Amino acid sequence: MIQAVMLLGNRVLPNVQAEIIAMIAAGYTLAAVSKHFDLSYHTVRTIQKRVGVKAGSMKQELITKYQNALKISLSNDAIRGQASSLLMDDLALASKLRDKLHCLLDELPDKPTDTKQAVQVARALTGIASSLKLSNDTLRASFKFGDKPDVNEDIPELIVREMLEIEVLEVRAAKVGS
Repeated sequence: MIQAVMLLGNRVLPNVQAEIIAMIAAGYTLAAVSKHFDLSYHTVRTIQKRVGVKAGSMKQELITKYQNALKISLSNDAIRGQASSLLMDDLALASKLRDKLHCLLDELPDKPTDTKQAVQVARALTGIASSLKLSNDTLRASFKFGDKPDVNEDIPELIVREMLEIEVLEVRAAKVGS
C-alpha cells in the first residue's frame, strides 16, 4: 500500500487506522504493522495508544481471519525467498557474534587483580551472556524450537476403557454363536 494513499494531510485515513487497530488486536507486532502499511513505528504506536487497543485482544474468529491471511501471504515464493534470506542473514550474524564473543571471553582475565578490573570483567560477562541469549532467542524463533507441530488432519480418538462383565459375556456369546 502506498503511503500517500493512506494519508489525509498528515493524518492516517480512518479506514487504515481501523485496519491497523485490527492487526494489533490480532497479535501483530507494531513493527510488522508499520512495515505492512509503510508507516513509521511511532505513528502506529500513537494510533494504538490513542485507541487503547491491547495486543491480542481481538475475538478468536477475527484473529483466525488475520492469521489465515498471513499464511496466504507467506505462501508467495518471493516472500518465502526473502524470509529464507533473512534467516540465513540471522544465522550468519549469530555465528559471527559467537566468534567475537569467544575472542572477547579469551581476553578476559580469569582472576581480576583489583575491584575496577573485576567490575569490567563482570560487565563484559554480562554483555556476553545477553548477546548469547539474544542470539539463541533468534535461532529458536527462526526454527520454532519447542513449538507444537501443526496438525492438518483430524486424528480419530481412541477410547480405552475396562469392559463390564455383561459386555464380556455378550462378546463370548457372539463368538460361540458364530
